[in-house]
Formats: sequence, structure tokens, C-alpha cells
Amino acid sequence: MDVVCLDTHVIIWGVRGKATAGQENRIEKAKYLIHTCEKNGIRMIVPSVVVAEVLCALTPSSYGAVSEFMHSRFIVAPFDTQAATHFAKMWRNRKQTKNKNNISRAEMKADFMIAATALSRGASCIYSEDIGLRKFAQDYIDVRPLPNVEKQMSIEEAL
Repeated sequence: MDVVCLDTHVIIWGVRGKATAGQENRIEKAKYLIHTCEKNGIRMIVPSVVVAEVLCALTPSSYGAVSEFMHSRFIVAPFDTQAATHFAKMWRNRKQTKNKNNISRAEMKADFMIAATALSRGASCIYSEDIGLRKFAQDYIDVRPLPNVEKQMSIEEAL
């Protein structure tokens, strides 16, 4: 069975249905991705680091319900010693590109932790629109953008 990893914005767009101005079209794409994975029996992991990032935007009173929901719908993968081993290898071999991309050390570490968790759980790819994550993880795991939404044409549209 195939396993994929979902990054923070995929959860925000696809589950919460929230987007900043100019990103509204990503809500439908993220929902489509999640639905397609569920329909095709593809297991979706969400690193615990991603859950933490999602929770940061919420009120503390909702943490329990959101955490419970995440565990019921996805495989919430912890950042454990197996992931830490992948992280250490990636961090040690990282390219010195952070200043060119204006990505902070903290952001880079979070991206590496997400990629390391995906690798430790055998994910075939990470779905993310994050340019930093894509750049840092590209030598280790496939980082894919959200897929386009496939819609069936009605008979009227086909004519």
C-alpha cells in the first residue's frame, strides 16, 4: 500500500478550508488530493511537526479536538529516533543555500524534520507547495505540488 506525506498547508487548505488571498484555488486542490488518496486506499501521514504548526494557528481550547480529528483521519507520525537519524544525515549534508532563499534556520529545521519523518515512515512523496521544503528535501524524497482537480465532463459540456 502506498504512503504519502502531507505538509502543513495541505492540511490547512484541505481540512480547515482556509487560505490567504490568492491561494483560494488551493483549497479545492488539497481537498481533491485528500479525497483521491482516501478513495484509492493511499495512506496519508501527517508528521507531528505539521500538527504542531497547524495547532499554532488555533486557540488552545481546540487543540484536543483537532488532535483527535487528525489521528482519526491520518496517520500522525511522531518525530522519533528513526526520523532523528534521517534528520541528522540530511542536516549534516545540507546545502548552504538558506541565505539565497531567505529561509530561517528554524524554518529549515522544521522542513528537514517533516522530510525526515516522511522518509522514516516509507512515504513515496511529500505533497507540499513550500519552495523551501522542496529545495531542501529534493535529494532525499520526491516533493510534489498539489495535483490539478480532475473533473468529469457532463454530456452538455462534451457537446
